[in-house]
Amino acid sequence: MLRKLVGAAVAGVVLLAAFGCGGGGNDASVKSGVHEKQVAAAAPTNQAAPGLQTVTYQGVQFDVPADWPVHDLAADPTTCVRFDVHAVYLGEPGADMSCPAGIIGRTDAVLVEPNGAGVSAASNDQGVSATTASGLGVQVANDGPAASEVAADVPSAGVSVTLTYRDSDATAQQILQSFRTAS
Repeated sequence: MLRKLVGAAVAGVVLLAAFGCGGGGNDASVKSGVHEKQVAAAAPTNQAAPGLQTVTYQGVQFDVPADWPVHDLAADPTTCVRFDVHAVYLGEPGADMSCPAGIIGRTDAVLVEPNGAGVSAASNDQGVSATTASGLGVQVANDGPAASEVAADVPSAGVSVTLTYRDSDATAQQILQSFRTAS
């Protein structure tokens, strides 16, 4: 029941933003520790909002808190994708991740990977078609594969997005709404 409520809330926020009730992102680009091959940086046209950095990956840009590290999984396939620390992970998680024992809990974090690498929200018949504040089409899964998680696909960019959270999905929703086509 909780998953359906969260799915409905996600869809509502996405749809509200599509009709002008959400905040948009900007076009600045920050590569903060991201491998050049995977991330195409656009020339900054605006500065990121205070406290945010803009990440560009496979034709999309999105805004995350400035103090979150950005990890390129192609550059270091042993990087552990951890949803218990604030971070951004770009690419497909490696088969031989070097993860510490005893990881528990969840917090706000983001994994953006090529479609087909993970669970696809768009292939879920119960997914919700919506647009971000910038008009980018997304498919949001009504029921995320795990608790405290929002799963979405951006078909035009060929990426799947997993956003995790602990108590509130507010930051996850803000990040999802900031997705836009890279300039």
